[in-house]
Amino acid sequence: MPMTVKEFEKITKGITTAFPWANLFPNPEAVEIWYRKLGDIPYDVMAAVVNRWLETKTQPPTIAALRQEADIVVNGLPPTWADGWEQVHRAVGRYGYMRGEAALASMDELTAETVRRIGWQQICESENIDALRANFRMVYETLSRRLQENRLLSPGTQERLQAVRAAPQIAALAEMMKMPEPGEKEKGGHK
Repeated sequence: MPMTVKEFEKITKGITTAFPWANLFPNPEAVEIWYRKLGDIPYDVMAAVVNRWLETKTQPPTIAALRQEADIVVNGLPPTWADGWEQVHRAVGRYGYMRGEAALASMDELTAETVRRIGWQQICESENIDALRANFRMVYETLSRRLQENRLLSPGTQERLQAVRAAPQIAALAEMMKMPEPGEKEKGGHK
């Protein structure tokens, strides 16, 4: 359940009281922006985040920092690439080369996607474990960063980004479907 405006006022009072010199909410427009960017987070989560922040940080929070902390409160610390690598190592021993689908099913989604990108057979056949582990780490961390960044975006920002990404595709589709103007000959058409 998203925060109400009244609940958000409690959050801003707590932050303002702890960091009065920061002047984070100098006017109603600033409060509105912060609320638009944080209002989708449930009040109990945000209250826990702010309390933790006030007890552990010496600098005032940013919107991004509060969203990151909220993600950790809700989802826990993200697994590391080493956790994923351990899953792969166990799956190779348990399922081997021929049971790739079963091996992927035994992994969390991020690890499984990393393995798909590298290739299960390539992992099983690799003789250079150091290079394979380095490649796994690079792919895993890239995918993990993307997933976390997507989780951190507010629903409104996600919708706007999707609309912006879709606009060129919609324009291209409309252009492809464009009917010839009356009197124009279609390419390859008859006279």
